[in-house]
Parts: sequence; C-alpha cells; structure tokens
Amino acid sequence: MSNTEYAFLLLRRGLRQRCPVCVRGRVFSGWFKTYERCPVCNFAYEREPGYYSGAMAVNLVVSELLIAAIAIPLAASQSVSVVILIALGATLPFLLPLLFYRPTKCLWMSLDHFLHPVNSERV
Repeated sequence: MSNTEYAFLLLRRGLRQRCPVCVRGRVFSGWFKTYERCPVCNFAYEREPGYYSGAMAVNLVVSELLIAAIAIPLAASQSVSVVILIALGATLPFLLPLLFYRPTKCLWMSLDHFLHPVNSERV
C-alpha cells in the first residue's frame, strides 16, 4: 500500500471516529468523553499530556474561518436584518466548535498515526 493510499485510509478511519490502528474500536464513550485506550486493540489514544492541543487549535481555526466566511457576506448585504446577524453571531461561535470537536480530535489522531506509526511494542 502506498503512502497516499494509507493516508486516505487513515483519513476515512478518522472521519468514521474509529481507532486508527484496528478500525474496530470506538474512540468516544460519550459525546465528549474519549476512551483512554482502544477497547479492541488497547492502543493508547492520548500518547502524552497535551496531545490534543493541536486538534483544539485546528478546531478553533476552522470554526473561525467558517464564521468569517458566513458573517462577512451577510454583513455586507443590505437585505439581511440586524436581528439575524446578532442571532448568528451569538450561536455560531458556540455551535461550530462543538460540532467539530469529535471529527478534529479523531482526524488529529489519524494524522499523528500516519506521521508517527506505532508498532506492536508501542501500542
């Protein structure tokens, strides 16, 4: 399997929110709670303290870019009321990071597994 094919395989595993090693284990036990280890292959999801800091940064940047892409055209439009702008401005900064929390965390883990793969001793 080529590196490109393996990268797309890990990307699919991340989007499905599955273990990047065995693909059978779930990453989340609840909406926000992450298992410490894969229930199937015992892979440690959090390799070190602060492991998901990059995922949180990606989540923040993607959310802010989407908010700007939505808000700027709406604010420039004369036909959109101020009430709609305030409603969007009050909800999107809270809603988008919550929606992207799980996918960014799993994609971050898949990216890390692609760049730093584990072998059977390090699982």
